[in-house]
Amino acid sequence: MENLERVCWLEVELQHPKGWSMTAEGGGVNNGYLKIDSRTKTKIELKWERLSVKEGAKPELQPPVLVNRLIEEQEKKLKKKKIKTEILERGSVEVCGHKAYLIRWRGEVEALSFSWICREEIKIFLANYYLEPGEKLEDVKNWFIPSIICHTPDTYWRYRLFGVEFKIPKEYKLNYRKLVIGKPLMVFRNEATIAIYWTYFAREILSNYGSLFQWSKKEIPGEFEKAIKGLNRDKLKLDENKSMMFLEEKVHTGLGREPLAKKVIIWYDSNSNKIFVLGYLGPREGLESLNSVKESIVFKPD
Repeated sequence: MENLERVCWLEVELQHPKGWSMTAEGGGVNNGYLKIDSRTKTKIELKWERLSVKEGAKPELQPPVLVNRLIEEQEKKLKKKKIKTEILERGSVEVCGHKAYLIRWRGEVEALSFSWICREEIKIFLANYYLEPGEKLEDVKNWFIPSIICHTPDTYWRYRLFGVEFKIPKEYKLNYRKLVIGKPLMVFRNEATIAIYWTYFAREILSNYGSLFQWSKKEIPGEFEKAIKGLNRDKLKLDENKSMMFLEEKVHTGLGREPLAKKVIIWYDSNSNKIFVLGYLGPREGLESLNSVKESIVFKPD
């Protein structure tokens, strides 16, 4: 299928036709959810949670249990509408190298529901795809199911939001997000913190403020400053091209402790017409992770 684009979010990747979009997300790396809609209806739902490793638990039984429980819950809801559910097919498919249990069923619409265990990430997944009249099942199996990535041998996870794509080292987990259209903010943490923020229509915004420095006084969110324990704008330095500002300083956290390194980079990207703000707070040896994030940023318009 042509004209596909990828969603990369919370250590999961998949693809969908252009024009569809992620309309809901929740939870985090260990227990999460995302929903993708076409212009008229919900098309994809994906849920995941940490795999139970309790003594006596049989993980291989969990995917069938999840799928059958989902259909039973839908059956109860549809009963009130006097709509019967019908199981059309049971089988298995391969998802990212894992065997998934699958049921094709019909309620209000025809749907594919399948579940699998990713032992690399120690998670169990449940996916639903809702078909439209005339949509071919084999086509969906060819472009949707093979596109799902639940684990990767790479040292990073890819994130993609509002056309901006970047890579976050695997040791960092998404801790906070504020997904305002045009002004998203994300904070990733391990023993250090990386914060990323960007804004659209930079050229027009800068014409009002006159400079990056003046813009930084008003437009950098308080949540960004809180994540990196403050932003002293008087210490920001401007590069020769006046398109980038940066700050590096030590943050003392107490007697006998090594001071933390803080680094902030603010730049105007004329190609994408955006202003990006990156911040790091943590051990000095981790500063390279901030540079790798900056180098990975690309704009891929939908």
